[in-house]
Amino acid sequence: MSKQNMAYKVDTVGVGALSEFFDQYSSAYRKIEQSLLLLEIEPDDEQLIGDLIQAVQQIQRALQNIGFDELLALTESLGEMLQTIQHKELDFQTVLSDIILLAVNDIRTILEKIIDGDTRCVLLQRMPRVCEAIVNIKNADQLYQDSVIKDTLLLLDPSTEIIESTITEQASLVNLFEEAGPDEEELVAYGVEENEDFIFFRGLSEPLESRAHYWRGRSQRMLRLALKMNEHAGRPVDPNQLAAAVYMHDAGMALLPMDIINADGSLRDEDIEQIKQHPLIGYELLRYMKQWREAANIVLQHHERVDGTGYPYQLKNDEICEGAKILAIVDAIDARTHERAHSTLLKRPLLRAAMEIGKHSDTQFSAYWVDIFKKVFQQMRKQATSDDLI
Repeated sequence: MSKQNMAYKVDTVGVGALSEFFDQYSSAYRKIEQSLLLLEIEPDDEQLIGDLIQAVQQIQRALQNIGFDELLALTESLGEMLQTIQHKELDFQTVLSDIILLAVNDIRTILEKIIDGDTRCVLLQRMPRVCEAIVNIKNADQLYQDSVIKDTLLLLDPSTEIIESTITEQASLVNLFEEAGPDEEELVAYGVEENEDFIFFRGLSEPLESRAHYWRGRSQRMLRLALKMNEHAGRPVDPNQLAAAVYMHDAGMALLPMDIINADGSLRDEDIEQIKQHPLIGYELLRYMKQWREAANIVLQHHERVDGTGYPYQLKNDEICEGAKILAIVDAIDARTHERAHSTLLKRPLLRAAMEIGKHSDTQFSAYWVDIFKKVFQQMRKQATSDDLI
């Protein structure tokens, strides 16, 4: 069926039926999220695999109820892969979680784009290849299975980076948060004004980030997301103060001994305590500059948690400044998507990180800012698909 005919079908389904579909979809998606998170703890739990299969079938029935049989191939291929895991013919691994989440998310995104009148819909065009790739996972020879899984993940989310274990250089693919960061025009649009101090902070961040290869480019990646979140919420935080805090928030981390920065195993208690002092170091660097007092407080509080279990002062929700709440989410997202070499040699898709941020809403992170992040994330993902990035 052509995309125009699919758009016509959306028009004929009716608002009530579409609303019911999205209710069913959301319910199933929550079950999928919960089951996948628990499977990472108990990967052999047969009940959790059964719950996943049922949730995918729930989405499949919801699609059938609105007559969108064109999208059933995706749920069918996912169901077949999950049954292969259920029958012990395929081992569950965290990368399969990413594939499931991304594929299920595509179903919603495709329908939303068609409802919005998008006739290009890159996700719909690539769907047959995605279904084929998922089926190939369960059929692949064990010798090549990891390669097939990685290829499938890259097809679903080209922003994922594969890290070659034999080299330190990282091959970057298209990323929703571009390494170059926002240009001057974009910064002005977000309310950031260039001045000598700001240029100094930005320049200082680069040599600090060079202390560890997985830090490189992080300030630029984080800056765009932080400013987008602040903009979406109506700029409750001074954009200049927020930008300065992004550049300076980990200055204290960069001053740690290299054996702590690059530690592969468990850290000693004294090392952990030393790490927990890094917000204080960044704060001290900024607080003597009177015009950057707000930025200093953002840096000081960005590892506090809304439930009061963070550091350095165990502040709770209302005691934490809004800029620190933004920075806490942005910092966690970048750490999750650009972590040290993962056991699968993959950097995790942004969607996966978004799911985990939501899991800690109202405990580690502000529920209000988690909601803002989710809205900004969906906007950025839609823009990316419109630009043929994924």
